[in-house]
Amino acid sequence: MDMSLQKRLGSGSRALLVGLGVLGCCVLANLVLAQASSAAVPPKGLNCVASDGKISGRGSTYQTLVVNKFAELYRDDFCGSVAEQYAKDPAGNTMVAYNYPEAEKNSATGSGAGVKAASCRTDAFSGTDKPYSENSLKELNNVPGTTGGCALAFAPPFTPTVKENKFPEAADSTAPIMSFPIAGSSVTVPVNLTGGGICTKAVPTSLKFTGREISRLFGGEVAKWNDKEITETDPILTTDECNGAVTRVVRQDSSGTTGIFKNYLIGVDGARAEAKCAPGKEWSAYTAKNEQWPGLQKPGEEGECSAIVHPAKSGNPEVLNTLAATPGGIGYVDLPQEAAAVAEGATLITPSVQNAVKTAFVAPNTGKAANCTYAGIVTPPGNGSAAEAVGLFNTEGKNWAENAEPNENNVTDKGSKYAICGLTWDLVYSGLDNGEVANPIAGLTADQRRTEYALFTFVLSSAAQDVLSTIDYAPLPAGWLQQLREGFQENF
Repeated sequence: MDMSLQKRLGSGSRALLVGLGVLGCCVLANLVLAQASSAAVPPKGLNCVASDGKISGRGSTYQTLVVNKFAELYRDDFCGSVAEQYAKDPAGNTMVAYNYPEAEKNSATGSGAGVKAASCRTDAFSGTDKPYSENSLKELNNVPGTTGGCALAFAPPFTPTVKENKFPEAADSTAPIMSFPIAGSSVTVPVNLTGGGICTKAVPTSLKFTGREISRLFGGEVAKWNDKEITETDPILTTDECNGAVTRVVRQDSSGTTGIFKNYLIGVDGARAEAKCAPGKEWSAYTAKNEQWPGLQKPGEEGECSAIVHPAKSGNPEVLNTLAATPGGIGYVDLPQEAAAVAEGATLITPSVQNAVKTAFVAPNTGKAANCTYAGIVTPPGNGSAAEAVGLFNTEGKNWAENAEPNENNVTDKGSKYAICGLTWDLVYSGLDNGEVANPIAGLTADQRRTEYALFTFVLSSAAQDVLSTIDYAPLPAGWLQQLREGFQENF
């Protein structure tokens, strides 16, 4: 075994290196992380071949940074640097391109886009922060392209490719989809009080919010930063004479980050009692269409509401760009993206948020790790079935669906840690190892399918998960990993 790999995995992980001995790699020939199991063997071929083994995915921007990190770790532990397939290859010297430039340019990212990408078979895998509703699960498991919206204005960087980018291909087959979490993180509520005369004396360096205050801020109830209730918690806003207007910066795509955030709002102030902006409408009224917010649909007709703006394109990075250009703005983004923006010089305040048990105001991270808890969450339906853990062969109401009972993927406002947290999932069709038989994504080469199998086997290992606390994410509970890995391998 390569000593750097042995050091990362530890001597107790030798059993994981059995079962894919026939796989070749650029550097570590015949060695790819896998669990010793009865998992179906993917088609023959190399899993680290630059010529046609690279794969692409798109969707959730909440997971962009972690998928990029997984791609780097997979390269470092198994492949070494691989050559670019063509000039400006978005995968660079790795095997994976996620939320590649053309997808970002065409606003084809975000959780909703990820679900459509899966149904339309445009990429090898998809990312989403709200894996599906019961209805969208039925669409994903129906004939390819059932969700609609399959025509693209761009070509995904690696096969499958189709004429005029009109997906899906006629040869793509119907198959049940696997869904499995790959990481967790916090949703922050960054504030921009710099410029625009928002604060006339000084600019605070820290803030803290209760759940009700966050609800009032995003519900359009708070007109100015010197609002009485806000300043009771943060008297520094009075001291620094922060009298400027509040502007809400919200996403207008089908965003999983929005879904996580609205789950939190429903939990902390679902009734929106005494609301003056869109009075009488509870937060649950704004979840069916994820892009709706109090005061947005009928400006000037829903009562006294603060201003609201949204980015021109999809994704958390666009929220941050818009927020940076909006004095007095408050938005919501994933912790890793905000941390990256602040590291690059963005002058944003990252507030602490009151925890669920109301004992403290808690920061979204501790050092680099997302400050989240997953206590009490179990893989569906909680009976130890590996296939059901990845969303297969489940009974209605016992899966990862956002409206399943109990709603196991809602991890907001729990325990004594940071209150606004969420998981992020990947979607991979089962039956991709069918080779020449009917295949869910017929255009993928054998080498691409081997890359996908080996990559996600690695992602669902402690070797990969242990790195997440260094990059503003939180690892999955260790007790989930074997079950998820087995479910993925057995059904790939």
